[in-house]
Amino acid sequence: MGTVLPLVVVSVAYHSQSPLTSLAADLGRQSQRLQLWLVVDNAPQSAPLDPVPLQEVLGEVPLRLLQGQEGAGFAAGCNAAFEHLEHQGHRGWIWLLNPDIRLPEGDELDRLQIWVQDQDLRSVAGTAVRDDFGQLEASAGWIDPGLNFRRRRIQASQVDSSLAPLAVDWLSGCSLILCPTAHQPQARFDPAYPLYYEDLDLSRRLAASGAPLLWLPAPELGHQRGEGSRTPSSRRLHLSTRSYCRYLHQHCARWVLVVRLLRLILTALLRLPLQPRRGWAVLSGIRVAG
Repeated sequence: MGTVLPLVVVSVAYHSQSPLTSLAADLGRQSQRLQLWLVVDNAPQSAPLDPVPLQEVLGEVPLRLLQGQEGAGFAAGCNAAFEHLEHQGHRGWIWLLNPDIRLPEGDELDRLQIWVQDQDLRSVAGTAVRDDFGQLEASAGWIDPGLNFRRRRIQASQVDSSLAPLAVDWLSGCSLILCPTAHQPQARFDPAYPLYYEDLDLSRRLAASGAPLLWLPAPELGHQRGEGSRTPSSRRLHLSTRSYCRYLHQHCARWVLVVRLLRLILTALLRLPLQPRRGWAVLSGIRVAG
């Protein structure tokens, strides 16, 4: 069973001052005081974070800003946070929270801290996340062979706080609880995934090593869709295409890789006359991914 260890919150930010301020307010009003909120700033040149408004609403919760690399992805930012915390002597649980996550009830930290006390330190957990319309987001699911490898996802009917955690094949990185130092080798995201699919890749690698992957129906978090960053759409499309192609290469059957890449290329070519920037963004992402 796991040892009673403190839970540190980590957020990776890119042009995220406004949503971070909202998250800071939610963290500051938690029924249990947070030991530390570590924020990795991946826009230190173009839009450096101002810690003053964050600390004002956090109150007594300690805030630490870690300067990341300009334009680095979620994976690189998380890895930098893991290494920083390990260097500072933290060997416990880390709760990854996207800047645009909301904690509506005020007791989410307390409930998770109680839950992790009885867990295997190698466990990895995700939580229920709902969008602004109250709809359940795709925060966990199972992997199937074939083209629709992510089709089976957690459904709204499975969200019941009285239910036990569900064993799953993948978890979303927007709200993810893990203890990186409990894994051998230590849990790290693959920085070659610049945008999306890095959580799917980590989930599959940790599950293959024997780590339990669990989805918790409670607490339920909120998600301010579209408020995470201001990355231009064409750049996001380029980066997400690179990540998608890398995932196909690493985790899918050869025939699935070929069919999906052909479909992706055909769609991009058809898009070129009317949406040239988006079409070229996809094609360049495929080329860079190799």
